[in-house]
Amino acid sequence: MERPGAQRWHEQTFLGVFRGQPEKEQALLRICLGTVVLIGYIAVAALQRTAAAYDTLGVVFAYVVFGVATYVAATAATVRPRLRLTVTTIADQALVMTALALGGRVALPLLWVVFWFLVGAGCRHGKRPLLLSCAVALAGVVILMHVEPWWRENLAVGLGIMLSIAATSVYLMALVHRLERQAATDPLTGLSNRTRLEQAIAKATAARDDDKGQSVLLFIDLDGFKYVNDAYGHAVGDELLQCFANGLQTRIRRGDTVARLGGDEFAVLARHVHDDAGARAIADGIHDILHGLREIGGHPVAVSASIGVRMLGTNSADERLDVHALMRQADSAMYRAKANGTDKTSFFDETGAGV
Repeated sequence: MERPGAQRWHEQTFLGVFRGQPEKEQALLRICLGTVVLIGYIAVAALQRTAAAYDTLGVVFAYVVFGVATYVAATAATVRPRLRLTVTTIADQALVMTALALGGRVALPLLWVVFWFLVGAGCRHGKRPLLLSCAVALAGVVILMHVEPWWRENLAVGLGIMLSIAATSVYLMALVHRLERQAATDPLTGLSNRTRLEQAIAKATAARDDDKGQSVLLFIDLDGFKYVNDAYGHAVGDELLQCFANGLQTRIRRGDTVARLGGDEFAVLARHVHDDAGARAIADGIHDILHGLREIGGHPVAVSASIGVRMLGTNSADERLDVHALMRQADSAMYRAKANGTDKTSFFDETGAGV
């Protein structure tokens, strides 16, 4: 069984220096690339000796300081990650727009940074930061076209840059959406994977839908699958998993989540289930799917399921449990069902006894 905690694709680091800590790596890139640009504008200011060059140099220096501050903030983690990400996404584009406003033509080489920020926000953190970065960039260009002399004289250039920002953001949005779907999907069955299941459980436990019933988490392990795999080969075993997955998909309701956890282990998160009887009816439906699978690829099969059930939101103590703890409890109930024989369902209770 795979271990929980798999990361989404856009949480992976690029340099690999801070594995699993993309904020730190992003802060390091701010410091390193900002320093390179700073050295360049030190040379420009030394050669031109103009107010615009000095102003641009000052903003670039401020950006390097900002990079150091974000590194310290990410290390100390004294601010909520979502708030920290929002502030840094806005500040990235706002600072480059400030440099363009103060530096005029001298700062024009910094336009590439606008697109670098778009790519970084989308590919590192996902669609919402990308939209925010795009909105700040577009607003900044509009302001430049109204207040900065060079931009007022070159409105067509400003319009072209706005269209470029918008087009780049749309393309990145489609790319990010596709990658997010791929990262949250099991390639063999097309079901959700563990990452998406964890997100769905977190959302379900945070919801307050007492009037519509609670949620139920079912862990499923296929009894007899190993024999099918060993006797007929992996191709038949894969086809069996796909047939079972298709059966699960036909039975889920809108808002429910079906996932493959790995191997022959699956999970169902069903919303708005009123009581144990409703949960047992879902488990019985899963058993029925396997009762109907008698032949795969021309080979006779006899596969059943051991199902562990964890009702979510049954008491106030559940609110203190994290997603992984709830999944472990459902997993424990599933192994208890397997210990009781094949084709069994077991409910988790606080005493640890099967129900």
